Amino acid sequence: MPEISTSKFSRIPEYIWNFLENHPWLFMTVAVLAQTWFTLNNRALWFSDEVRYGNAYQNLIHHGNWLVLSLNGMPYPDKPPVYFWFLWLIDTLTPADMPTVFFIGAALSGLFFLFAAYALAKALGFNRRTSLISTTILLSTLFLMALFHYSRMDLLFGACITASHACFFRAFSSDQQGKWPIGGFAMAGLATLIKGPLGFLFPLVTILIWLVWRGRVREMFSKPMLKGLGVMLGMLLLWIGGVIITQGPSFLLNTVIGKQIVQRATHTFHHREPLLYYFIALPLAWLPWTLLPFALPLKRLVSPGFWGTAVKERTNGNGKSSFLWIMFLGMFTFLSSLSGKVLIYILPMFPAMALLSAQALASTDTRHTRRFWTFVAGFLVLLGMGMFVGADFAPVQTPVRGLALGAAILCCGGILLFMRRSAPVSGNLLCLVLTVIVWMYPIGLLTAPSLDPAMSPKAEALLIKQYVDKGYTPMSYKIYSGIFTYYAQHDLAEIDHLDEIEKRIAETDKVVLAIRKRHWDDWENRPAYLIPVHEQIISGDTYLLVVGNRIAGS
Repeated sequence: MPEISTSKFSRIPEYIWNFLENHPWLFMTVAVLAQTWFTLNNRALWFSDEVRYGNAYQNLIHHGNWLVLSLNGMPYPDKPPVYFWFLWLIDTLTPADMPTVFFIGAALSGLFFLFAAYALAKALGFNRRTSLISTTILLSTLFLMALFHYSRMDLLFGACITASHACFFRAFSSDQQGKWPIGGFAMAGLATLIKGPLGFLFPLVTILIWLVWRGRVREMFSKPMLKGLGVMLGMLLLWIGGVIITQGPSFLLNTVIGKQIVQRATHTFHHREPLLYYFIALPLAWLPWTLLPFALPLKRLVSPGFWGTAVKERTNGNGKSSFLWIMFLGMFTFLSSLSGKVLIYILPMFPAMALLSAQALASTDTRHTRRFWTFVAGFLVLLGMGMFVGADFAPVQTPVRGLALGAAILCCGGILLFMRRSAPVSGNLLCLVLTVIVWMYPIGLLTAPSLDPAMSPKAEALLIKQYVDKGYTPMSYKIYSGIFTYYAQHDLAEIDHLDEIEKRIAETDKVVLAIRKRHWDDWENRPAYLIPVHEQIISGDTYLLVVGNRIAGS
């Protein structure tokens, strides 16, 4: 038999990379499918957003709450309805049932996020290699990949914001804006109807600062831009009109605008964090790519040539690098200035960060890329060792499966990357993406389902349903609104004042009450016939299910 040259084997990653450069959309689709198909129906909905969104979707399809969502029988103004329309479309077009519909929605949202990020790269004029590098960076970011398995609207929200940026850049990178501003405003309006005003604020802030930087701010007020603004306002006014018709103008002004938008931005009642929150949270969420700056020749940043090139780009070239920096820093500064801060808000920054990282990685010499892959290899090994040790110390009251296997995969991936640290960037990127995808199998098939008793209120909610079916009145005291309603299939009277809960219980013959253990322990004059029948630690907090039959107890 003829001998096969080892050089041919070493060039296999290069052949694969060249194929992926020519078929990026296929690559993104297969990569998302490979790490999500097995997790579409293997766990319960978790605390807190998944079960709340589950109930909001129940009310949309069963009670017709299409314009203003409903949670636990009450209006739910926190989120606009478009993401739930997207779930309804999946529910209608596929044979999937709940909760599979939710997990399909998460996977598709992740795919659209990657598509939008790649479209941004092409709109900015990057070549196929750099564009694909940015995509593989996103596909190897652990935080982002985990979100492909958690049902939230933020991935679709981020996809629309990214697509809006791409459209606006196309509009201002040529002599004729054409219809690109209409696309940019339409995507911004859609993002707003998915999650809120950040959907249009992010792209408009980016493009305004960028045009000011390039001395072209007058172009912001062109006829195509005004037409696009009209399209976005028309989209938003249609929904606003529906809110006024269904709930009245006071609900729009006081609840939607006053409480959910203005108060959350200026003096939030929820998720209040210090100014430095994102300075800590973002580097952790961007791992392992947070390690890249430490491997680069940062002395370039203080060289006159570097800053001279940056200033020169202000008037020459298409300004794509400055656009990315403004996109990233503008969002970061804007989010840091808000009173309410949530980790998930950083997602729209990821495409810009990925392209900036891709630029740096593609232009760095072998010595510094070797250092970077050494850092990544060490990170994977340390993370794997931490998972292996942490399996015995996990702060949950349930056996956690699959951590040892996941740890072994990370360690193997880290060792392989260390052995290949001098290899071309393309091959190492594929190795890293493959490691993350394979790692998701034990995490998705074993670890996530085993966490249901600690992360999902399903067990306690099903008990509530059993008691309600026997004639008990469901109530709750100082719980996160709507967390039991999806699985209980009944609305709970949610009460936040002790005197009111005592009054309601006294007026009810049979009651089933969900209450946190610390509130139960502090309740001094609770009725003697109330008996705890179930205890569950959900997301680190202990919840009791208390049953009382006043007639039988008297």
